[in-house]
Amino acid sequence: MKLHGLVAKKVGMTRVISPEGQMVPVTLLKIEKQRVTKILTEERDGYNGFQIGYLENSEKRVNKPDLTRLRKANITDTFTRFKEFPTGTPAEGVELGKEIDSAFLNGIVHVDIAGVTKGHGFEGATSRHGMKMGRETHGSRHHRRPGSLGMRTTPGRVFKGKKMPGHMGHVQRTIQNLKVIEIDHDLKVVAIKGSVPGHNNSYVIIKPSIKKRQAEKA
Repeated sequence: MKLHGLVAKKVGMTRVISPEGQMVPVTLLKIEKQRVTKILTEERDGYNGFQIGYLENSEKRVNKPDLTRLRKANITDTFTRFKEFPTGTPAEGVELGKEIDSAFLNGIVHVDIAGVTKGHGFEGATSRHGMKMGRETHGSRHHRRPGSLGMRTTPGRVFKGKKMPGHMGHVQRTIQNLKVIEIDHDLKVVAIKGSVPGHNNSYVIIKPSIKKRQAEKA
């Protein structure tokens, strides 16, 4: 089965020593139990692909439609989350109920990882956009304020997209071309060079790097 994507749990960051003796920062991702729970076809669903179920929980935590669908597919696991991976063409070697593990990353050097960034709540312009602070002298009353926002009489409004205080973080982001440093198949842990989006114990999506594959073909 060709790897189109899988789900991993972010453990945290550490560092390893490369063969050249350099200290390399890495993020550890654990490949938890997951299976193919549905095969998507263009005739029935409008596109080709497959669905992966992950994050097991007690049976009472699974809604009835998902539980019925899992049991009809002869899957005894009680997954509470699902993720679809479009494949474009009919996926080769995809079998219903097939378990996805770290072995599918063998031979893959670079990956794209998508996850939800850490949420920071409501932040000011200094923290959210890195704006310069005002004077810190006594009586300035302009230490961390965003400054002037308006225009002149024409157009006399604040343009859409103006950098202002507001909600920061908790958005999906993708980091491309991250290098796979090491894979421990016994612990089902993958070491990725650099940082990935999300907090510890959050789930991320791993896919083969698109740009690196195009560069290799060229």
